[in-house]
Amino acid sequence: MRTPVKFDSPPVFEVACGVLFASPGPIETVHIGAFWDRVKTQFPSASDAPPLAPLVEQDGNAIPEYAWSDLPPLRRTWMISENGCNLIQVQQDRFLFNWKRTLDQNVYPSYEKVIGDFETYFESFMKFLDDVNVSRPVLRQFDLTYVNFISGSNGLNHVDANNMFVDHVRSTSADRFLPEPERFSWSTSYSLPDGAGRLHVVAQSAVNDSTHEKIVRLDMIARGIPVTSPEGSMRNWFDTAHEWITHGFADATSSVLQTEIWKRTS
Repeated sequence: MRTPVKFDSPPVFEVACGVLFASPGPIETVHIGAFWDRVKTQFPSASDAPPLAPLVEQDGNAIPEYAWSDLPPLRRTWMISENGCNLIQVQQDRFLFNWKRTLDQNVYPSYEKVIGDFETYFESFMKFLDDVNVSRPVLRQFDLTYVNFISGSNGLNHVDANNMFVDHVRSTSADRFLPEPERFSWSTSYSLPDGAGRLHVVAQSAVNDSTHEKIVRLDMIARGIPVTSPEGSMRNWFDTAHEWITHGFADATSSVLQTEIWKRTS
């Protein structure tokens, strides 16, 4: 393991830890409601959202999958903490735990805190399935996503988007016909060690839904699974994914922002 990359003021807006699985027995709406009863003290609010389609890392690509069933797709249920910062998402083939910044003063609690909470609630979900006699699912894929919002106050007023990412710098060495881009979107992908998946780096111009401020959104998405023994290696996979996300973030972004704005400490 390399020396961890740490910042005092990272632009992290959201972190999601997830598991894609195949369930031998169907997980029904009544099961989701019963599981919510178990965590309702910590997650007092609930709502529905459309289900997420599986996106599975395969040779060379992330492939969407489609399944046929006599039943309609189970909606994705959101279970929301009182302060809105933590979220459990459950659907027929997916379990996710999210931390999300709800106010500017919310401080990212650290990877160790987020992954620890994810492990706690995922194991609670697995135990719940045992208790209601639904066979434990087969783990198919893990994913770890960091969503970064880079706004005027935490980056764009200091380094413009043309110079924010070291691999995507607009050339000004000659007169240009095209003006400054109004919008942009780019993505790159990298193989994780030992065939364990991929890291996807996705940057795009966007607007913050809450503040309506123009921002740059940078998503660092790791997806995959250990080649052998996924159950016993889940935490190792997430630790490797986190290492690649944080070192990849440092490798891809402006050193000026890292030092002066995000306050890199290691």
